[in-house]
Amino acid sequence: MAYKVWVADDEPIVRKAMQTLIDWESIDCELAYLAVNGLEVMERLGRETPDILVLDIQMPGKSGVDIAGYIQEKRLPCKVILLTAYADFSYAQMAVKYDVVDYVIKTGAFDDLVASLEKAKTKLQEERAEKTAENSGVLKEVFLKSVFDGSLYQEEDIIRGAEEAGISFKAGYLVVVCHFRMEQDKERGYTYSSLQNFFRMVFEQELVFSMAAGRDVMVLLLDGMPADFHAEMQKKCREIIEMMDNFMKMYVYIGISGLGEGIPELKKRYDEAEYAEGKSFFDKKSKINYFQGYKNDTKEILENMEQGIENLQYRMRKGNRDGAMEEFHRIIRYQKESGGSVSTILEVGIRICALCKKMLSDGGKTLHDITPFNEDLPKKIYRCRHVSEYGELMRIVIESTADYMSGTADRKSTLVCECEKYIEENFEKCITVSEISRHIGVSLSYLSRIFKEATGNTIINYINEKKTEKAREYLEKTDMKIYEIAERLGFENTTYFSYFFKKYVGMSPKEYKGEGDNAGTSQ
Repeated sequence: MAYKVWVADDEPIVRKAMQTLIDWESIDCELAYLAVNGLEVMERLGRETPDILVLDIQMPGKSGVDIAGYIQEKRLPCKVILLTAYADFSYAQMAVKYDVVDYVIKTGAFDDLVASLEKAKTKLQEERAEKTAENSGVLKEVFLKSVFDGSLYQEEDIIRGAEEAGISFKAGYLVVVCHFRMEQDKERGYTYSSLQNFFRMVFEQELVFSMAAGRDVMVLLLDGMPADFHAEMQKKCREIIEMMDNFMKMYVYIGISGLGEGIPELKKRYDEAEYAEGKSFFDKKSKINYFQGYKNDTKEILENMEQGIENLQYRMRKGNRDGAMEEFHRIIRYQKESGGSVSTILEVGIRICALCKKMLSDGGKTLHDITPFNEDLPKKIYRCRHVSEYGELMRIVIESTADYMSGTADRKSTLVCECEKYIEENFEKCITVSEISRHIGVSLSYLSRIFKEATGNTIINYINEKKTEKAREYLEKTDMKIYEIAERLGFENTTYFSYFFKKYVGMSPKEYKGEGDNAGTSQ
């Protein structure tokens, strides 16, 4: 399809020359529009966009420079060539400023204009090819991410998605994952692009595609790999480590899948590569890891983890930081010895953080309040590349929580004493647990729980026992009527007081007073 060209010049002779002196068809162009001034061009640009604009620098209403600035500002997909009656360095400066392809001095033959049109066509071709490649890369990345995260899982959908994204394999393929550590102040987009260029240089035609699969994670698809690929892969992965560790300071760990045969295996091979990379979690020297089969978490391993977490929680709640850390180290040793997966190990850390969060919430605190971590802890845990890093992070969480709980143990004791004191002073009134918790300044649920933990009794029952004890005292040592006692102790009526008293003592107030009187008479 011919390139559409618009020409705008206020000189009739120039417009006529454009129509007659240039063989537009021979240069694969079409003179689609001739304008007499810049305003006509601006108006038409609001409705459609040509491929190339040839504009006189000086025109009534809007100059060629004005239009070039507008096109740059709006990022319109067209190229501009400026026409001028005479050479001037300032025009060249403006051409650079507004990304103009060229500026041409008007001559009788317009020879320079034809060369400038060819230059404009070349630039358009390059940009369109680049955009096509970019769109193709986006399609591939979207497809692969949807497969790797499991959102695309039906075999027929995976096959169709691969065809649409233009991904295919000739023979055995490998999925390779590279986990690394990047400095926070580095520009990630630029770094990822640099890594992709580097991977292309290392693997050449074997590299089907590479992409950032997550924060500090690159995934590579390699095709046409022989059955005995290990020696060659070892050599090339060492090149990657040498470059990324020593020159880029990114400290990479690599996981390599088993050989894949078909597109539907992509998820399986990606999981294998991730599992293989996990071997470096307990061994920093293990930089290149090949998938050699899964070691599944057995029922015994999972049960042991549950028991360990329960013991750890108990020690933290008691404020025993040394005991809690001892239990955590026991869990880590057991996981290493039993060959538990890294995902299970990290999930244990997330479970522990959730338990800490729950313990702290009773006191109105969060892990962000008692630790130096500002970011989301589960994300921070999943980014741990080695057990030492993971252990240090969890040490801070566990010890900080245990220390806080230790400090709150004394506070709990104080709160229970305050609760008992308030009840002692006010039980004869019609008080409620909500009233007590508001007076002390803690939540009703928190006060109820710590009171039960400390005394083995509920607050309501404790109040009722106090009322019963006082009622007995009134019945035994005073001449107060039953209705007077009921009123003194905050009961609405005598009937409910009698029911309440009998529930706790086993007889009615009247019967209790009668027994007391009889005992006095017999003496």
